[in-house]
Amino acid sequence: MRIRELLASGVAAIALVAVVGTASAESKDDRARKAIAAAQAKVEAAAKVGAAGETPRMVAEAEASLRSASLSLSRGRENQAVDEANHAAELADTALNISQRNQQEALAAKEGQAQINAAAAVQAQAATAQAQTDAAVANARADSATQAAQSAAADAQAARNAAAEAAAAPPPPPPTTTVVEQTETHTAAPAPKPPVKKVVRRTVRHAAPRATVTKKTTTITTQQ
Repeated sequence: MRIRELLASGVAAIALVAVVGTASAESKDDRARKAIAAAQAKVEAAAKVGAAGETPRMVAEAEASLRSASLSLSRGRENQAVDEANHAAELADTALNISQRNQQEALAAKEGQAQINAAAAVQAQAATAQAQTDAAVANARADSATQAAQSAAADAQAARNAAAEAAAAPPPPPPTTTVVEQTETHTAAPAPKPPVKKVVRRTVRHAAPRATVTKKTTTITTQQ
């Protein structure tokens, strides 16, 4: 009886060890498969977003490590498969981080470039407005110069016309000639009367009459 109980206990122990071993083997296999599946998802995500810099190289390494994990699992090397799957996942995470950083830097660069472009556009608009103002001032000056030139040309033409009219006009009449004729008329003084002899002891002196001169002026005006 005792022997049978021992045998039964031994068989049960062997069966338990076999069950535990099988459960342990299935647990390792499941863990490896889960690790490979998680790594596969990360590698695919990194492959979609990674297109520049070191990302493509790291994605290629992650894919190679993932293939190695699948091969190790198929050969019953569950622990090695887990390690290789985790390494692939790490590479994929690094590639994703680099890709996100590159995207952020690219976005910041675009925003900075957009600000630069906006400032350049404002400067260009200001320069265009200034150029238009300068052009308007230059046009006004040109118009003023044109008007001055036209006015000078008109004055010159008027002077030429006046000179031509003066040359074609008849000569002016000769100046007025005035002839002054003077006629003098002399009136002789009357002869003195002979003195009357009187017996007077004083002498009487008579003043001789003076001659009268009459002047006559005649003005003759001739004009052609």
